[in-house]
Amino acid sequence: MFDKKAQVPNGKPQEANSGRRTRADRALETRRKLIDAAAKVVGDEGYANASVAKITARAEIAQGTFYNYFASQQDLFDHLLPELGREVLDFIRARLAGETDSLRREEIGFRAYFDFLAQRPEFYRILNEAETFAPKAFHDHMRNMVEGYMRALTRSQAKGELTGFEPRELEVIVYILLAARNYLSYRFSIRGGRARRLPPWVDRAYMKFISGGMLYGGITAEPASRRRRATSVNSSVVGARTADIRVEVGPSDEAILTARLTADDHDECGNIRRSVLLDLIERAASTAAGSYARGPLTLQSLSTSFPAPTSSDMLVAIARVAPASSIIHASVSVHEETRTGSTIAQGQAVYSLSSDDERK
Repeated sequence: MFDKKAQVPNGKPQEANSGRRTRADRALETRRKLIDAAAKVVGDEGYANASVAKITARAEIAQGTFYNYFASQQDLFDHLLPELGREVLDFIRARLAGETDSLRREEIGFRAYFDFLAQRPEFYRILNEAETFAPKAFHDHMRNMVEGYMRALTRSQAKGELTGFEPRELEVIVYILLAARNYLSYRFSIRGGRARRLPPWVDRAYMKFISGGMLYGGITAEPASRRRRATSVNSSVVGARTADIRVEVGPSDEAILTARLTADDHDECGNIRRSVLLDLIERAASTAAGSYARGPLTLQSLSTSFPAPTSSDMLVAIARVAPASSIIHASVSVHEETRTGSTIAQGQAVYSLSSDDERK
């Protein structure tokens, strides 16, 4: 006869039903039911009207069983928001897997948050009432959210992004982004306890703001006083000098402009006029953006900074684009003599794509 004991280590027979759930598994399932039921009850009626009786009835669990898992109703409330918060973070992290570009990560994370709300609309009310009814839970949740976001922004800054911000200012950005999600939820998503699909134009408006503000903020702003169509590679921008500018469109949506300047381009101190630098930044940005998309683009914003004056007669402007959804961000650096020379000017331009623009 087949000897079961001879077939297993240490001579111990296997259980007849190895797939049977353990007591720990059942305990986790019961606890999960209580958390889910509490989320539904609080989401529908608020913390003030929730009770152990309502929660256990919703979970279809005996009321006495509740106290095997939570010391009190308040104890459950103190665990509710942090656990749902971890669900939010796990949901967003799954969407972000493999994505390294910071601008794309913010766009994907923003959409993922509203997709989570569509599945868990009760999260909105739980979050917004927690500060009053479950302050410990609110504090723990905010700490988790802020720390996660801070790690992401710190990594971005270590890669050379967020150059316009001091490390201590990153926390300010985090709270701005979290507040934006909350209030945009109130205005465009949550109605009567149900979540609506976020209109695409809201997503686009958010990314326009983020691309020009968060990633490249802190630059001395010199916003465009007008909105205009981006110029093609061979046409001039207002006030630009085209005779002595050589244009190259390189790999990875990169544009390189080499400008040979004259005495007229210098001010009374012998330095290059800022108007000349601004024209060069604008042209480099529009050239790089034009290499990514066919058809007209609309300049939404332009920010510039001038770290150091120069009297050099040879400048090299390097522009790179970072597309995100219906917008294109162009980052420009202007150098003395060669592309590795000292940086004497920087610029950030944001262009919008119309829905019928054809991308290459």
